[in-house]
Amino acid sequence: MLDLSPHPGRGIERRKHLHRLQECRRCHAGGLAAESCRQRESVVDTPISSPNDIKRITAAIRPGLLRPGQNIIRMEAMQRHRTDCTTTATYELWTDVDSVSTRLVFAEGATKTLRSLEDLPAVGVDNAGATTIRVVAPKIYRPEIRDRLLRLVQMVALRGRYAHPVIQVVESDPGPSPVGTIKVAMGLAGELRGLVPGVPDAAMVQPLTMMMQEAGSVGSTLVVSGPTWQDLDTAIGIVGAQAVNPVNLERGMIDTASWLWPEVPTAFGGQSFRFSELGVPTQEFSGRRLKVGFAVNLPPDFYATEYGEAVLHLDAAYTAAVRPGSHVDIFVNGMIGTRMTITTQGDIVRRYTVRLPLKNFKSGINQITVEASLLTDADERCAPGETLSETNRFVLFDTTTLEFPAYGRIGRLPDLAVLSAGRFPDEDLPTTIVLSRLDSLNYSAAGTLLARMARSAGIPVRAQFSNAASAEDESVLFIGAVDQIPAGLLNRVKVSEHLRMVWPSTPMSGDRSGQQMASADFSMPVAQASPHQTAAASTDEVRKRWSETFQRRGIIQQTVGAVQDWLEKTFSLSLASLSLEEHRDAPYEPPQRASLVMAQSRTETSGVWTLVTARTDRALAEETARLANPMLWSQVAGRAIALEPQEMKLQVEPINDYRFIQTQPPSLTNLRLVAANWMSANILQYALLMLACCTFLGIATALLLSRLGRRS
Repeated sequence: MLDLSPHPGRGIERRKHLHRLQECRRCHAGGLAAESCRQRESVVDTPISSPNDIKRITAAIRPGLLRPGQNIIRMEAMQRHRTDCTTTATYELWTDVDSVSTRLVFAEGATKTLRSLEDLPAVGVDNAGATTIRVVAPKIYRPEIRDRLLRLVQMVALRGRYAHPVIQVVESDPGPSPVGTIKVAMGLAGELRGLVPGVPDAAMVQPLTMMMQEAGSVGSTLVVSGPTWQDLDTAIGIVGAQAVNPVNLERGMIDTASWLWPEVPTAFGGQSFRFSELGVPTQEFSGRRLKVGFAVNLPPDFYATEYGEAVLHLDAAYTAAVRPGSHVDIFVNGMIGTRMTITTQGDIVRRYTVRLPLKNFKSGINQITVEASLLTDADERCAPGETLSETNRFVLFDTTTLEFPAYGRIGRLPDLAVLSAGRFPDEDLPTTIVLSRLDSLNYSAAGTLLARMARSAGIPVRAQFSNAASAEDESVLFIGAVDQIPAGLLNRVKVSEHLRMVWPSTPMSGDRSGQQMASADFSMPVAQASPHQTAAASTDEVRKRWSETFQRRGIIQQTVGAVQDWLEKTFSLSLASLSLEEHRDAPYEPPQRASLVMAQSRTETSGVWTLVTARTDRALAEETARLANPMLWSQVAGRAIALEPQEMKLQVEPINDYRFIQTQPPSLTNLRLVAANWMSANILQYALLMLACCTFLGIATALLLSRLGRRS
């Protein structure tokens, strides 16, 4: 059943909603995706005609269409404005699918329960799209439990292939599990039998990993237990035996099938991808705004932020009805990359070169959107009935290719984008994870963060846990509320100490003052003049004061200002980029209303210190769970981030002071690409180097000619 709630605003009439179902066969040996989609079948095609209320649509799925394993359901909507024919009006059209009441209803029969580890992907999600792994464990304050618990949740998240894993740790059984929750009971058998009813007697004599039906509920419990700690390790190993997907890691595919289909490929440089490979089929279009999107992953050591271009070879066609001035825009991560303006009427475009600056890309998953805005004379007239025209005016071919050049590969410290990719700076040395307090809320926050990292990397995180950081630790990840972190840690990760005073006095959400504060923090400041101040000075006096301000600027200041404006306009250069001073990161001042802060700084050696903190330990667990959303997690980058409490966005603090770390075997080709990017970011140093080389060449040439040449 689908509950569709169209926008109730003006000018919305005929819409079509296409609900497609794609069945993807799975190779159960290892849980790997062995074959691509083989079958696509339309389930329902119905007009959207519910402008003021939710409309319920029930569609029957024929027997045999749903298969064991993963099934992909795809929804498409075609929407037309009733009264407005402009491209701008298309932004008023939207359809909301109510996730609470939209569901698959199976025919009556035997109760469907989870029977084995292979059924973990069938746990499902809650109303927010998250899958909760609720761990019931006794005496969680013990290091023996902590280390195994935080390793187990990563294995379960990997085995279940959850898009948005959220970890909850409890010390007693809370009862039946809600929708989208899998209960995991772990611990020594003797201690676990007093917490969870129904633990089998076999757990007292051997390692046990089994699914157990919850009494009085359709939920299931995964029991991981054994008589000794060694047996418990064996049981955890059984859960993680098939959790890693080595095939996807080798071919550079990111496992995003549970939230983004098709799986996202990784561009390692010197590669090209056809739209057909990126999930964008050939499509004809009869409206005014066509929007298609896809994703490409870049490795954690991607280093081409200042030079280079990706090339989009566009294959498309448009009819003579499309007027010049129409355009095709390409967005990269929400930023406009380039625009192709249509200048002729009616044409077939073959491999039209569109250049996308690599500075708009980042390590991790990059969202690329192609948006065509089409204008016609019929839209200008906007006669009655013309908004319903089905005559195609544009086609985008799946032979369009996106080509990435060879780019520099080198790591930087600090860089949170590496963390969002599920990696730590040095994979050979485990990172030390320190929890500010050994309680269920801090365990939940740490488990969610590690499960999210494991899902991004496709393998469990290599880490060791400690009660406190020591001087011998290369890299440290500290997780705790702001009032629990040690003194000096904020300075260590270059975050302002004002955070300790600002957060307790600032409400996170709920009241009106907090909303006003959020507006001041996350938007441009707006100055409002008092009416009395405006009336106090006449227009002539204000004009005279401004004129005197400009007259006080000397000839030299005006000349320097003009040159600076010309440099910025012509070459995108500023005086800051022409400085020889070493870049230093000032202490980061998070917005007052931020609900979570993640910051990272490099150490004197080859490691980094990372801090994840929030106002309270409860807020830390809740906001870490929200950060684990794949749409938010893919935005993590820079040296620090601040999470906005009510919106799906992060404030990212860029990196200025960093150190390179080698991630690839030494080669002249990679060294040249890395040097090209560094010199593009340090223009004055590059100019001085070129001047020194030219001077050396001139002196060497003069000396050579003085010995071998002949004067004339």
